[in-house]
Amino acid sequence: MIMVQGWVEIAEQDFATIRPAVADMMKTSASEPGCLHYSFSQDAARPDLFHIVERWKSEADLNAHFQTEHMARFNAALASVKIGKMDVRMYEGEEVRVMMQS
Repeated sequence: MIMVQGWVEIAEQDFATIRPAVADMMKTSASEPGCLHYSFSQDAARPDLFHIVERWKSEADLNAHFQTEHMARFNAALASVKIGKMDVRMYEGEEVRVMMQS
């Protein structure tokens, strides 16, 4: 399994501008083959900080995601706002332990 985890600084007012693109990206990506989870979330303590969490069955699935039309639309939307610092990383692993579930 591949996990992508990270954060991006985007001014709160700029996030409001790209919110429709974010919503489309989350919905469309979640229906892609191999996507197990795809989300962006705004930090409760820092409204300019957005977290990214993705889980993919394989790196090939993630690479196919990068080639999609909705990814190109999303990247175009991101280019329209000022991005501050960011840190996004990919992790690979097979061992998964449930910590909490209901």
